Amino acid sequence: MAGAGNPTYPVGTIAKLLMLTDRRVQQLAKEGVIPKAERGRYDLVPSVQGYIRYLQSLDVGPGEGEDGAINYQSEKARRMRADADLKEMAVLQLRGSLINAEEAAAVTALLMSELKTKLLNNAPVRIAAAGKSTKTEAALKKIIKAELSEIMAGISKTDLVALMGEPASDGV
Repeated sequence: MAGAGNPTYPVGTIAKLLMLTDRRVQQLAKEGVIPKAERGRYDLVPSVQGYIRYLQSLDVGPGEGEDGAINYQSEKARRMRADADLKEMAVLQLRGSLINAEEAAAVTALLMSELKTKLLNNAPVRIAAAGKSTKTEAALKKIIKAELSEIMAGISKTDLVALMGEPASDGV
């Protein structure tokens, strides 16, 4: 197997060069990734080239190698990123910078309900009362605009925490 005149190296040297353990080099040799020259010895160039080809084949796609097998290294990296994202989200939630989507939907529904009540129940009564004494369209528009501005100002000052009640503690 060894080329004529090419020096061979012990497993420890190849392992050190490739930044692997001796055992991993032996496993890769058994898998045919690194060609074995003779018992416990390896040709340098074919070993490095075989390992490079092996590493390149690992970078085929998200989670899979060329043969469709799971790429455990990329899956592990994906899991680590997901774990880091979850931890970051937990920190943001504790700081109050991140809210639950269901809570946001509930707050939005409450705000819309309050706005609907003020626009459909309160505003017409107040506009009608103030508009009785007006003679011009411009004056009526001014009254309507003032009432709508007051409603929007009130909605914008709504205490969302009070509107939702105390947030449930889910131990995050």
